[in-house]
Amino acid sequence: MKKLFLLVITVLGLTSCVHDDTNDNPTPLNEVTISGIQDEYDDVHIDKPLSIHPTLATSQNSDAQFSYFWIAYDNNTLFRADTLSHEKNLDIQVALAPGLHTLKFKVVDNLTGVYYEKEFKVNVVNAFTKGLMILCDKDGKAILDFMPDGQDEIITDVYGKVNGGETIGTKPKRVYFNKFEREVLNEVMVLCQDDRGGCFLDATTMRQSRTYGDFFMSPPEKVMPEAYYKSGMRHYLVNDGKLYDRAVNMGSPTVKPNMLVAGKTYRVADNANFNDDEELPSRAVVYDNENMCFYTIGSITTAFLTTATKTSGLTYMPGGFFNPDKVGMKCLYANISVRSETGANQFMGVFEEAGGRRHLLKCGIGFWVEGANPETYFSDLGDDVLTVEKIADAAAFACSARFPGYMFYAGGGAIYLYNAENKTGMRVYDLGESVDINHMEFDYKSNTLLVAYRDKARATLPAGFAALEVGTDGGLRLRLVGRHDGLADRIVDFERKY
Repeated sequence: MKKLFLLVITVLGLTSCVHDDTNDNPTPLNEVTISGIQDEYDDVHIDKPLSIHPTLATSQNSDAQFSYFWIAYDNNTLFRADTLSHEKNLDIQVALAPGLHTLKFKVVDNLTGVYYEKEFKVNVVNAFTKGLMILCDKDGKAILDFMPDGQDEIITDVYGKVNGGETIGTKPKRVYFNKFEREVLNEVMVLCQDDRGGCFLDATTMRQSRTYGDFFMSPPEKVMPEAYYKSGMRHYLVNDGKLYDRAVNMGSPTVKPNMLVAGKTYRVADNANFNDDEELPSRAVVYDNENMCFYTIGSITTAFLTTATKTSGLTYMPGGFFNPDKVGMKCLYANISVRSETGANQFMGVFEEAGGRRHLLKCGIGFWVEGANPETYFSDLGDDVLTVEKIADAAAFACSARFPGYMFYAGGGAIYLYNAENKTGMRVYDLGESVDINHMEFDYKSNTLLVAYRDKARATLPAGFAALEVGTDGGLRLRLVGRHDGLADRIVDFERKY
């Protein structure tokens, strides 16, 4: 026992003699402050130079002990890391995939292992990232052209160039860009009224991701894509007059079987958008050209379409102008005309009686309107019989919430303006006697009116388009800001990719 005690004392004595000097001479930190790097670099092009030269302020006025790392993370996953450089200054040719990336500049002190970093964003783009898509008919084929933002030159046949020379199809109808919260889900839809129906493209590369038939849980009896309406959690495809519901909030790539009207067949008007593509309202409204009535979709769970006065949870506020359940006219065109921050939006449309007389109908539609009673409603607001110049033969129309109360329409090569307040019309722009305008629409979130036409003076490729900026100084005025001729046999549709 005595020996054990002496052993313990000896060990303790030896332990007490061990001197810990780790804190006596600590290596002083050479603290670093990084500047000269922006928080975000937008529109960084593939294959173009990217140069970032940061400034380092150090507490010891020396950077000899540092190592450097420039690291990129794919923003869709935040897992895949790519080291771009080990130099202090970043000077590279951009080889990142198109899309938003998170980058880090890391300064490592080799003596202490302490590091300092600056995180920032880089949005990498290619020629097809942002710009105007132009859907054309050329030599009997559907062709998708593209005009990149900031350029006046058009890249022809984008689809063919990135898909090995393949063609989209024939009988082009519509092109849509669907932007979602996750960039990897963004898509371009090209709809063609042929046996194939068109296809879906990866919005980043513009390569085909799937066919139109892949979009359905149960393929339709007749392939006839016509329109695509957007709302918050649901998008609605129109095929052969029938409405198909797509739950985009679930990430579902397909649409459910078509919605029904109890005891009736129906045909949704394919050029009547009573929704708001910019703000994406929570519910949807469509117009039936067969039964000549409005349907309001009050519940995202329903498989049935109901008229405005019969929709549960929606209040009909009669204005005395028309009955939305029995309008008695076909809708030729409709779009938003007033956008409210509360969600109390208004719409205008051109409608036609059986005898050919045309009307301008106005309606108010609100889904969950902030501070309103009722919060969800449909109201008829106006019915003007249209007798102004050239309106009887007009084949192209356009209206916008940026110009409340006005409807643009075209006759021949001239553009006219209908003022719904004083019920007058006037010619506002002329593209020439040899021109026939066949399609008009406002560019996404802008004051630019896109006008597609055919020039009868051209022996080949008569289709072109003009971009007209609508100004409001002293009344509405149109100014030509771009014109492109000789593109195709016919331009069918435009869509902004943003």
